[in-house]
Amino acid sequence: MKVLLINPPGWQKGSINLGLSYLGAALLADRHEVKIFDVNAGELSPEAVAEKAKKYAPDIIGFSVKTATVRPALLISSAIKKTYKEAVHVAGGPHITLMYEEFLKEGAEFEYAFLGESDESFPLFINKLEKKEEFSSVPGLVYKKAGKLIATERKLAADLDKIPFPNFDSIDTFVAEDFRYPLITSRGCPYLCIYCCVGIVSSKKWRGRSVANIISELEYAKEHHGIKTFEILDDNFTLKLDRAKEFCRALIKRKLNLSWYCHNGIRADKLDLELTKLMKKAGCTSIALGIESGDEKVFNSIKKGEKLSDIVAGVRLIQKAGMRAVGYFIIGLPGDTAVSVANTIRFMKGLRLDNYMFGILTPYPGTEAYETVKKDGKILLDIRDTYHFSENIKSPIEYPNFTSTEIEEAYYNATYHGLYSARADFKQKTGRLPEKILYINFTSDTGFFSVFSRVFEMTPLDLFTSQYRTDPVLENRKKYGLKEVFVYIDKFSRFKQAAEFVKFALAFRKKKYDIIFYNGATRRLFIPAAIILPAAKYFYIESEQGKYIKHPVNREHLRLLLSKLNPLKLLGFTAALLFYIVMRAAALIFAAALFFKRTGKKLVFGKEAPGLEDVKSK
Repeated sequence: MKVLLINPPGWQKGSINLGLSYLGAALLADRHEVKIFDVNAGELSPEAVAEKAKKYAPDIIGFSVKTATVRPALLISSAIKKTYKEAVHVAGGPHITLMYEEFLKEGAEFEYAFLGESDESFPLFINKLEKKEEFSSVPGLVYKKAGKLIATERKLAADLDKIPFPNFDSIDTFVAEDFRYPLITSRGCPYLCIYCCVGIVSSKKWRGRSVANIISELEYAKEHHGIKTFEILDDNFTLKLDRAKEFCRALIKRKLNLSWYCHNGIRADKLDLELTKLMKKAGCTSIALGIESGDEKVFNSIKKGEKLSDIVAGVRLIQKAGMRAVGYFIIGLPGDTAVSVANTIRFMKGLRLDNYMFGILTPYPGTEAYETVKKDGKILLDIRDTYHFSENIKSPIEYPNFTSTEIEEAYYNATYHGLYSARADFKQKTGRLPEKILYINFTSDTGFFSVFSRVFEMTPLDLFTSQYRTDPVLENRKKYGLKEVFVYIDKFSRFKQAAEFVKFALAFRKKKYDIIFYNGATRRLFIPAAIILPAAKYFYIESEQGKYIKHPVNREHLRLLLSKLNPLKLLGFTAALLFYIVMRAAALIFAAALFFKRTGKKLVFGKEAPGLEDVKSK
């Protein structure tokens, strides 16, 4: 049969729907025709998607539905039904597993739904539908009968090695270039974290693929897609330490030379030094831990089965092995307060993480946190309207001693504690709030501006940026609280570029800013930033929209920094650089000499310009 799979748009852009890719592979293996529309990758309206679907003319349309994509999925399904009524509509995905009754009640266009995994059951369902056979024996299927919903018993895939590798070529927007390959080596998680719905969606029974099967997939992906990096998306990759170590050893032995990272499903108590060193050697660059809270009372109440001391030890193991350590935190967990969040921020700072992310609790149905919030607090928003990360995040919950407003304020304080600390430090040392601030950023991001206005309120902000900036900041100065915008325009010659920078530097020195924020991603501005430095009372290096603010740098700090530079290392670096330049030049000259000798010509440097002369025979 002809099958169309749709990934509806949501707030989490830029990620491929791996579930649909697995499903597409299973259908292709069963000799069905498959096309995947990744609507999340573009800006198509429901009507435009409907027109595309009509042209493809499928027999069945399957929708992958997450909580954040429920409403777009319903709109797209409705639009398709208006222009193309021939296809059967089927829904699946994590939200359907959690709330299929509510979804099917609202989405009248959907005839069927699947719960949990459907790699094996969906192809079986299509075959029975094609043959017009009874499908009550299809595992995990929800269908309507005599006005009632019937849900058959779910069945887990017992042998994950038998599931075909995911197929990405069926995705209409797929581009192999710079593809960050998503890899799943296991499914399920046996732990009882009160906020997590993985046990409901993927089951608490952990199942792992064989190392040989995983390596075969990576070899295929490298050969077929030319991948250079991959990301492990397991819910619990290191549950079995020996298996994780075996995977790393196999990766090293096969010499695939792939970089990778684990930003999901890593527990601090499921790491040891041997594993982290093996991961590093095998190409892993970064590991993220679900820390959730740094307050001991709150942490112990969420049933992770870990201790805060395990978190500290896990982070140190990652750092000792030479990888980046990342932490994920949740604000609004049962028992959380402004005081406990302050404890979490202090704990997070002490870990010295390379990156971190804070989110606000979303109480998913079926979880213990959902029942606790309903009992002890309030659910304020439909979970379909919630999102984990945003510039203007809203709390979907509140408690008697921790209101939604306080939760949101705690979120901003935690996420952007660098900016809050900069403001507090300035006031403590000067007895006043800053009056003039300059932000140096040649990249295109708007997040800093919305957060800045929240933290510094009415303080004027000037921006020094590039002519290549493409976001709406330049056109909406008032919206982003900008007083003046200084735009650097590239000149053709290096001399003119340098002159332009000096001109701006002198202008900024005259303004005598209280604070200068310098975006660390704008590396080209290091020299002009150093020129401006003595003119500001405080100078901060900022990145990640104000999350990471280094301690204020002034002249005294700069002198201290220079005094700590190791002269031997600096001399060694300079010598290595000169050696590289000399060797490159020698290689080019040697290559040119060989070439011209072969053609009977030699290179002669004349007074006006280089030229070629015949080689005279002796």
